[in-house]
Amino acid sequence: MSYEGATGAGYEVLIEGQPHEWGRGDISVAEIRELGKLPADCKVVAVSLADAQEHPLDEDAVHEVPPLTPGKPTVKRTNFKCAS
Repeated sequence: MSYEGATGAGYEVLIEGQPHEWGRGDISVAEIRELGKLPADCKVVAVSLADAQEHPLDEDAVHEVPPLTPGKPTVKRTNFKCAS
C-alpha cells in the first residue's frame, strides 16, 4: 500500500527510534505501521520524548507531525513503537 504522505521531505516521523521522511502534517496508525514496517497486529504506542510517557493509540488515531524547518534543528516530540 502506498500513501500520498510517504513522499516528500517536509516532515519526519520517528518510529522505533528511526527517522522516516513524510510528506504531510499528520499520520495515521496504519501509516505508522507501514512506514515503520511494524507487524499488522502490533499495538502502536506514542512515546513522548519530553517526559517518556507512553500513550497507546486507538486504531483510528491520527497524530500531528511537526514540519521540518530549513536551518533549524529537527524537532522530534514523539517516537512511535510497537507495544511488547
